[in-house]
Amino acid sequence: MTRSNSYLSWRIWTVYAVLAGISIPWYWSAEDTRMLLGFPLWAVVSILGSLAVSCFTAWLFVCRWPQDDEGEGEA
Repeated sequence: MTRSNSYLSWRIWTVYAVLAGISIPWYWSAEDTRMLLGFPLWAVVSILGSLAVSCFTAWLFVCRWPQDDEGEGEA
């Protein structure tokens, strides 16, 4: 796999799948009434999972985005 396709790595998609699995509260029972900071625990976990997806995406943009070798901005 070349560097230009590193953003399509199966590892990256695996991380997204795990984070999506954490973020979507389908595995919480309807009877779960635990609270954290005044919010249902499932909501806190979902928000933290969404934050993790956002941070991972930002890291990918900063560190793994393919570089253009031609230098578009140069005059």
